Amino acid sequence: MTALLRPALVLLALCAGTPALADSADRDCSKGAAEQRIPACTQLLDRKLAKSTRALVFFRRGQAYAENSDDAKAVGDFSAALELRPRDTASLTARADAQSRLGEMDAALADYAAAIAVNRRSALPLVNRGFALLQFDRNEEAIKDFDAAIALNGREEEAYKGRGDAHRALEEHMAAIDDYTQAIRLDKTYKNAFYARARSLIEMKDYTRALEDLQKALDLDSDFDSAYFSRAFVQWQLGDTEGAIADYTKALALDTNFPSARLERGQLFAALHRYDEAMADYDETIREQPTSDQAYVSRGMVWRELGDYDNALADLGKALELAKDKPDTLNERALTYLAADRYDEALRDADAAVAADTHVTDYFVTRARIHESRGERDDAIADFNKALELDPANKPAKGGLSRLGAKP
Repeated sequence: MTALLRPALVLLALCAGTPALADSADRDCSKGAAEQRIPACTQLLDRKLAKSTRALVFFRRGQAYAENSDDAKAVGDFSAALELRPRDTASLTARADAQSRLGEMDAALADYAAAIAVNRRSALPLVNRGFALLQFDRNEEAIKDFDAAIALNGREEEAYKGRGDAHRALEEHMAAIDDYTQAIRLDKTYKNAFYARARSLIEMKDYTRALEDLQKALDLDSDFDSAYFSRAFVQWQLGDTEGAIADYTKALALDTNFPSARLERGQLFAALHRYDEAMADYDETIREQPTSDQAYVSRGMVWRELGDYDNALADLGKALELAKDKPDTLNERALTYLAADRYDEALRDADAAVAADTHVTDYFVTRARIHESRGERDDAIADFNKALELDPANKPAKGGLSRLGAKP
């Protein structure tokens, strides 16, 4: 996400030498909620104002529009401010931020470049351009901007946070953690840095340290829905299923439109054989996100556990329509056909899953079980052995060979 400008820095840049308006309209234009500031600024613009003051008011209203998620109007106001003060770094940077959120990257980069050229001592345009580049997965370029910002101001915590985000996107998690740690040293209340460091720790499967960081983020903001979501996943990995369910539920209470939280909570309910609750979550996920193939897969797996193979196959078929020939889904449908004693169709899907990816142990175990059910002992033994080549500790493969009286 693109970094928002810090109001103190922005106004300092714009307001130098600008006379203030000493009345309530001016106060309302600069303080309070965005919805209140917009009409107050509009009221001021109806007056006859000095050029520099009019630029300031356009800028303030543009900020309010941006905070209100109306970036198109924000761009219009920042442009009006720039017509009056063409070299204003704050307006150039703010317009670039809004353009990047609108996906207008070329225009945004032009404004960032202009802001940097006007004030080469300011780290802020470099930081914001770095975040904009991150938004478009231009991670190496973003790192260069964050490096330059840090060279200008080594105490700019957002530059370290942004560079950490770029390293994390490039799967350079140790470098990311170092940058997040530096950001936290500079600002011990930086909840997003704790959260981001936790996400890198999760990728490294260091769940204990990730849990500590997520708790710190939540201590700083008890309504941090994404932190609850990530903590739920960590608790799941650490074996605390009930704790994970509680955190997914908290995330959903804070943001009811959170399909991934609902889907993962449903998977936990299913793992606990709480199928009614799992189905309710999957149904709602599909209603909210009808193109989620994983929601159909998960619901199909519950139908299979309940012995309703027709509904299971219907959901898995829908998932394959949404994500054509996805091998994990083919494998699940193969298992469903196997449970329904439809061995030919099961083998067809298992063959397709193996052909799509020959490095997944479960696909060979599934196909081995199908061969076993069809009485094809040699083929079953070959697939169980292949599974053990990929995972020598695989218990289903060892159990299959034992049933068949064969040795690994």
